[in-house]
Amino acid sequence: MSILAMYEGGQWHCPARVLTHLDDIKTVLAKQGVELNQLSTPLAADSAELINQCAALIVAKGLPAPQVSRMDERDGVPGYAEVPTQLTAQEVTRSAGKWLLLCAGQARLCVGEAGGAAGRASVLAFHVGDLLWLPAGMEWALVPAPSRSCRWLSLASDEAALNDSEAEQSKLSELQLLDI
Repeated sequence: MSILAMYEGGQWHCPARVLTHLDDIKTVLAKQGVELNQLSTPLAADSAELINQCAALIVAKGLPAPQVSRMDERDGVPGYAEVPTQLTAQEVTRSAGKWLLLCAGQARLCVGEAGGAAGRASVLAFHVGDLLWLPAGMEWALVPAPSRSCRWLSLASDEAALNDSEAEQSKLSELQLLDI
């Protein structure tokens, strides 16, 4: 099920709205410069085929095909541990403009405006097959579900765009993470 919790006006402890319809979620994210697409599942097991599927979808939208990719992985906290309700400052980075495809696991993807002082932030239930564009300058963090390992593919136009920068003093670290 698609879920998007939206935080507004710097009120990071309680979402202003929660959306559950995919079309509504895509519309709201598009207003922030984020594009959400979905590949059909199950995903291809071969990484080259997976990259080709992503590139075909991106090019079909009239956008330039990504030239480089990198696979990343992160484990969620153990199921017996207390699930964190806030991001740590180290988890938040600033995008250089890239695509993310969740290949395995389940996660919450937090996105927000740079600085985020009086802006907006969102938490998306990120599922296998979700392909998301993060524009340059957007702050983001990926939080794997408890007891789950997440694997995602980053795609970009060049090697530099795969390397996010630190988001110093990001307001996203104050965001209350819902268990979605």
